[in-house]
Amino acid sequence: MLRKPLTHFQETVQHPHHSLGFLLLTLIFSIVFSPLMIDYQSIAGTVFSALMIASMVLSLQALTEKKPRLRRWLKVTGIAIVVLRLLAEHSISPPWLPLFTLIASMLFNMGMMVMLMGHLFSKQPEMEKLLAAINFYLLTGVTFSYLYLMTNLFSPGSFDMPAQSISSWPDYLYFSFVTLTTLGYGDILPLSSLAQSLVSLEAVIGVLSPTVMIARFVGK
Repeated sequence: MLRKPLTHFQETVQHPHHSLGFLLLTLIFSIVFSPLMIDYQSIAGTVFSALMIASMVLSLQALTEKKPRLRRWLKVTGIAIVVLRLLAEHSISPPWLPLFTLIASMLFNMGMMVMLMGHLFSKQPEMEKLLAAINFYLLTGVTFSYLYLMTNLFSPGSFDMPAQSISSWPDYLYFSFVTLTTLGYGDILPLSSLAQSLVSLEAVIGVLSPTVMIARFVGK
């Protein structure tokens, strides 16, 4: 019964604009619901993560058709995330497993960002470029949340946050998008020099990205 819908889905995402649109929906869904799942650190969170990663990899098949190395990179890092999360659920898992999961997640996101950047500056229809730009913008926020969390894990006290564990990632995700959009609520502050440098870099990217994208589309 599932074979026909799955076949139809695979045929649909073979079109780049459908592929980018589905990736956008997956990212939005992941950003909204991932913090709720990760709070519980349950098998449900692992299943949710696996579904999100599988959806992203499937949605990018059309865009990575001529980039076998990049497709392989996404599949390997995606599988690594799921496997590491499953191992981390075990009661006797080593303490470094969550950190490796975080690194794998960041590498997976960076692979998608490289692919989207290449698509954005290629000779593609404007709608595809627009979708690629939006996806890239969202992935920037997610990737910086990983960088902030890793900074505070390796250098505790880099942010004025009491929680310094992998499970506190939703707080960093929130802070990252507040920084990316330059809202600056001030409820979370970077304290160390490295944290302040990363925050400044993300704020600059958040301001320049829409400007560069708009200029590129208007210039056409």
